[in-house]
Amino acid sequence: MTVTDLLPRIPLTKAQDLATLIDHRRVQTLEKYELSILETHLQSAQVEQSYSDLVLTNMLRGKKVMHLFNQEEFNYLPGNTMVVPPNLKMVIDFPEASDENPTQCVALAIDRLQIIDTVNYLNEHYPKTEDEKWAFGFNQHYFYNDEEVTALIYKLVRIGFGGGQNKDILADFTVKELLLRIMQVQSLHEKESNVAVLATSNRFAHILHYIKENIAEKISVDDLSAKVYMSKPNFYRAFKQEFGLSPIDYIIKERMRLAKKCLKNPALSITEICFKAGFNNLNYFTRMFRQMEGMTPTDYRVLCAVN
Repeated sequence: MTVTDLLPRIPLTKAQDLATLIDHRRVQTLEKYELSILETHLQSAQVEQSYSDLVLTNMLRGKKVMHLFNQEEFNYLPGNTMVVPPNLKMVIDFPEASDENPTQCVALAIDRLQIIDTVNYLNEHYPKTEDEKWAFGFNQHYFYNDEEVTALIYKLVRIGFGGGQNKDILADFTVKELLLRIMQVQSLHEKESNVAVLATSNRFAHILHYIKENIAEKISVDDLSAKVYMSKPNFYRAFKQEFGLSPIDYIIKERMRLAKKCLKNPALSITEICFKAGFNNLNYFTRMFRQMEGMTPTDYRVLCAVN
């Protein structure tokens, strides 16, 4: 299943109910959170936007081009998630928006104190095995394509805009789970971004570095746990707590990342790419690729060539 397979079908606003064609907003206010659905039905550019609270946004349909201070522009597409710090100035283009092809985006505003309470709770009741503490990155925008983050945001949409009882209780538990998952993704992002520097001082960064350097080889959890002098069960549990996925899942994701990069090189055959990325069976590689990307390696290569 891919991220876009998780996209909920949120009905578009009827034409007669649109207050504006650019960033029309439908708001559902919960006890501790504000959930909004934003739609744009008109091609436009250089639209400025910012939020007073930290906001998680996720694209449901259409395309935005994001311009953030001192950063290269990027396409914001369905299934992608952004963590938007308070007062971050964004300039947004809607190059394809129209009545037939509107953009639709969900935005969840979270008060800073709610995040701090969640972090403190985790540090008190579920401390990390390393000397580090749970922490949430407030000061940078983060951009993810993560199935679990996406699924939790869409669960909140169903809770907030649904007709069920106990909305506030269900939303509170879901937001806490969402914050935990984002902190795990942030931890992984931070260690991957600084893996060479941290590899000598942090056991998990050391493991990530080893996996990246030996991705074409056979890598077992037994070998990884031995490298950081931990028992296999403790290592497995600590790795999953730190990053939100198991060591094996991480290895497969890294192999898939390398495979997708190699598929853009027409000089390499599918079989060569299979073994270069550490898969020792072409049928298994094809099956895993289809499962994770929603298409075969050959179809992915054709798509890359077209784009």
